[in-house]
Amino acid sequence: MNLLVSYDWLKEYVSLKEKPEEFAARISLSGPAVEKILPLHSGLDGIVVGKVLKLAPHPQADKLKLVTVDIGRSSKLEARSSGLKLVCGGTNLYVGQKVAVALVGAMVRWHGQGDLIELQAAEIRGVKSEGMICAASEIGLGEAFPHEEKEILDLGQEIPEMDVEPGTPLSDALGGKDDVAMDIEVTSNRPDCMGMVGMAREASAILKRPFRWKEPKLVISKSKASKPGIKVTIDAKKACSRYIGVRIDGVKVKKSPWWLKRRLMSAGIRPINNLVDITNYVMLETGQPMHVFDAAKLKGPEIRVRFARVNEKMQALDGKTYQLDDKVLVIADAERPVAIAGIMGGEQTGADEKTANIVLEAATFDPVIVRKGSRRLYLQSDSQLRFEKGLSQMAPPSAMARAIEMVLELAGGKVMGEPADVMPLTYKPLSYSVTMDEVNGLIGVEVKKTEMVDVLKRLGFGVKATGKHIKATVPWWRDHDIEMGRDLVEEIARVIGYAKIPSVVPIAVAPRETDQVIQWEDRLKDITKAAGYTEVFSWSFVSEDMLRKASYDPTHLLHVQNPLSSDWLVMRPSLLPGMLQAVADNQEREKDLHLFECSNVYIKRSSKLEARSSVDKNRDSRFSEAEIRDSIWTDLPDEVPEFALMIREADNHEPWRKAKGFVEHLFEEYGITDVHWKRISRDAVWHPGRTAQAFKDDKPLAMVGEIGPQMSEAFKIKGRVGAAMVNIREFMSFAKISKTYVPPMPYPEAKRDLALVVDRDVDYREMELAILRADERILKVEWFDTYEGKGIADNKKSVAMHLTIGSREKTLESSEVDGVLEDAILACKEKFKAEVRG
Repeated sequence: MNLLVSYDWLKEYVSLKEKPEEFAARISLSGPAVEKILPLHSGLDGIVVGKVLKLAPHPQADKLKLVTVDIGRSSKLEARSSGLKLVCGGTNLYVGQKVAVALVGAMVRWHGQGDLIELQAAEIRGVKSEGMICAASEIGLGEAFPHEEKEILDLGQEIPEMDVEPGTPLSDALGGKDDVAMDIEVTSNRPDCMGMVGMAREASAILKRPFRWKEPKLVISKSKASKPGIKVTIDAKKACSRYIGVRIDGVKVKKSPWWLKRRLMSAGIRPINNLVDITNYVMLETGQPMHVFDAAKLKGPEIRVRFARVNEKMQALDGKTYQLDDKVLVIADAERPVAIAGIMGGEQTGADEKTANIVLEAATFDPVIVRKGSRRLYLQSDSQLRFEKGLSQMAPPSAMARAIEMVLELAGGKVMGEPADVMPLTYKPLSYSVTMDEVNGLIGVEVKKTEMVDVLKRLGFGVKATGKHIKATVPWWRDHDIEMGRDLVEEIARVIGYAKIPSVVPIAVAPRETDQVIQWEDRLKDITKAAGYTEVFSWSFVSEDMLRKASYDPTHLLHVQNPLSSDWLVMRPSLLPGMLQAVADNQEREKDLHLFECSNVYIKRSSKLEARSSVDKNRDSRFSEAEIRDSIWTDLPDEVPEFALMIREADNHEPWRKAKGFVEHLFEEYGITDVHWKRISRDAVWHPGRTAQAFKDDKPLAMVGEIGPQMSEAFKIKGRVGAAMVNIREFMSFAKISKTYVPPMPYPEAKRDLALVVDRDVDYREMELAILRADERILKVEWFDTYEGKGIADNKKSVAMHLTIGSREKTLESSEVDGVLEDAILACKEKFKAEVRG
């Protein structure tokens, strides 16, 4: 799972002095890896805050206005005492308004649509305009400030606290001018780092920086007289280890302040309203998902955590209605499910602009049950991604305390009664022990005891060291990660730094020989890249729709039991569908496409249905549907290595020729001779008449040709597509790496051109072999033209070739060369009834 982490936001929780690049380099060596650093406000260059001084009607357009704007002193324009004159069609303009002004050279998205364009000075209906007053959607702020069509961004109304002078760069006015978002990969075993606090705690331990976060405390009175504001009952006790509910009445739903919107947007979350934004903010901050119910929409005074009943339905916040069953955990009121536990809330009980009383939820759900429910419903969310990694039952109290604090501050209201905190099982911290000798032996370097203890304490462990023994109590935020004493060794090693551990090859350990298939895959990749092709990496899983488009019946193929989505439901039986989709997806980006992929496909392992790939033209017809249907998947599939190549060129109407030429180049490069080509006339994927299959000793090596028009149409590919498929296992069985030296001809060679008229269905390769066998002095035959049309009889074609003739014994005289040529003509006449074209 990847997180977008604002560096400025992170610094609120841990004292950091490093530049973002330095922080990323250091933290990646010992903790979560920073994959990218993205500037947050780079798109606002050349956009400043302006103040509307004067409005006047446009003399030539009723819907346009002449606007005089104070932009102060700008780096792009000199100060103007009279202000900058602009033409604007905004419907909400007024004198004194603070607006976003894009100066000439700024990048904007016209009306919030299409690509970014560089703003130029323009004359609009006879009036010159040297800039533009922007709508929020035109400068990438549409999600933060939704607006009606033709409304411009009113900075004073949307951000009342903004107090800057005209001419201030908008990135400065919005805050966080130099802030960056770090795209950080958090591995599935580290749910504690899926929030800003956890990431800050990690940075504090690794960099030895002060940790600033003060954990809020949820105060619950132990008095018998105090009553919770809402009743909570957990029926599915093994599926929900803790549930906290709090009722707050008298809240006001409104827009969130800019600082809150800015934090959410930096993490890639769209602001909605203050209540929803608070729950998202707390999730991003603490890593604990939250939910808010409209209390008035709940039926009854009680919330129950239970499994759904068969045939129950619920409309989720995504607007879709889901059919539930008794394997899906839900939050329910007295009548119906109101949320799918750990995944998504219900539309009918969500907070909206009319909400006055709310119930806040913070809970801990079993990760396996959440994950299975998500897969059963094909429903994912940010909450589900966190819950399925495993969250501690000790996380909800502080998250709830933080949420209450923010609701009271930003939405008002009053907490009704005590928080309802139900925890079926008492929490018991985990403890593990390790010895100094184990630590040093596993790490491979000597680490002092004091350093071991210091590292564990910085990570939040409770440590007790006695002699050479170290006993560590696992902090609650790591209780799904630390499972044994050796995990403590890993913690010590990574914080000290793996880079400090010397690289020493163990004695008597020989390097393992690389698998032959992998070696040949690497060779094929190298030679294909050298020929100018781009490698494609597609998913091993494909959708049923994609397979049907490629003429595969997915019914009897290997399905994934717990797919991430319906797009990744079936293990691919061929590289063809993915390659065709790659061509379709990239045809608008590149005029000419030369793509290849070398990877595994997944075929049923069976004595009757043996492994086969797309190279085998009979893959769909060798066995009856009954035989295929009766062959059940009882074993892992056979992973068949396959090579696929595709060519689409805007100005090439015969791309299959290039594909065939490349395959012949492979055969020549790796010493595969005596290849026999057979034309394929009937196939669901390939074009009839423009497809051939290569055999060596009756074993299929490759399929080369043009993708059929119906297939191109199914994938919405424009133009013709040439393709080649190579059976890697068969290919490598004949291929040779070693080269045999053949001395050049000692005597001059003769060149002759020959054009023969033959029946249309005669294959060129058959003609080539007949000519080569006609006389040993014919060294080479090269095709250069095929013609059908005027002067050629119907059902006939003219095939023109270059012949290279020579001898190792002497220089051939002209009459001898002519005799060799006659031998070639005679051989073709006898076999194909060929005639020399006059």
